[in-house]
Amino acid sequence: MKNRRYLFLLVFLCFVLQTTVVRADLIFEPQDSFYEKHADSCKYVNRTYIVNGYNGETIVYESPESAKKVITVKNREKYYISFVYTDKKNVEWGFLEDGQENSGWVPMDYMYPVYNSQSFYEEYRDKITSDDGVIPNVTKGDVIYGWEYPGAERKFKLKVEEDTFDYSSMFTDEEGHQWGNVGYYRGDRDFWVCIDEPQNPDLPVREINNNMTEPPEKINGVPGTSVETKNSTKVNVVNGDTEKQSIEKGDTAGSGAENVIAAAVLIGLTVVVTGILIWKFFGKKK
Repeated sequence: MKNRRYLFLLVFLCFVLQTTVVRADLIFEPQDSFYEKHADSCKYVNRTYIVNGYNGETIVYESPESAKKVITVKNREKYYISFVYTDKKNVEWGFLEDGQENSGWVPMDYMYPVYNSQSFYEEYRDKITSDDGVIPNVTKGDVIYGWEYPGAERKFKLKVEEDTFDYSSMFTDEEGHQWGNVGYYRGDRDFWVCIDEPQNPDLPVREINNNMTEPPEKINGVPGTSVETKNSTKVNVVNGDTEKQSIEKGDTAGSGAENVIAAAVLIGLTVVVTGILIWKFFGKKK
């Protein structure tokens, strides 16, 4: 009876640790002292942005409250922003990671979001309906294509593993093609499949407006500046010019290396603790 209680405790402990690993795989919070102090005031954005600084570059600072420079990033480079903090002067700061162990805070007035599924929702929310259904003429074993949004440049292959392939909402594009949104399918989240031609990899690419407003010369409260003055001039930037870090995938925040290390450590702890408990309670002969 006593051993059963120990066994239950062992199983429960393993469950708790494995749950921690799963949760860590969803959202990784930055290992940053400023973030740790202001986590409740930070908004999770999980997006890639294009640098749009004044004079062709912008500075990444140690924190929104520090003038210490971490790195300088160049216009048209792309970087991942996980969280955004708004200071007392209503200036937004994004936590930037460059994929090479450098991280810090950058004024969001100098960053422009890469067009993605979220941008598509914001632009076409009134035309997206809640109609659900099944992709016709698709069955188990077929290969179809998924798209980040209808008419996206990038696509990926999907192998249908069930007898049917469902979608939860629908959009009809300018050429009459119907698209179904899939919330989750075997590791892929929030993507679209063309209902009319699910196996066609050569669907028309949607035209995206890449015009960005001219960045402000000065931002109130940012080191080296004092007064915020914004202009309305437009600058054309192509999303594919330079990319320092790949676009975000699913709901994962933080750099990929940090995610793998953290998950490996948690799994390792689970194995070690489990082994010790098994040896202690069942390994000794009475």
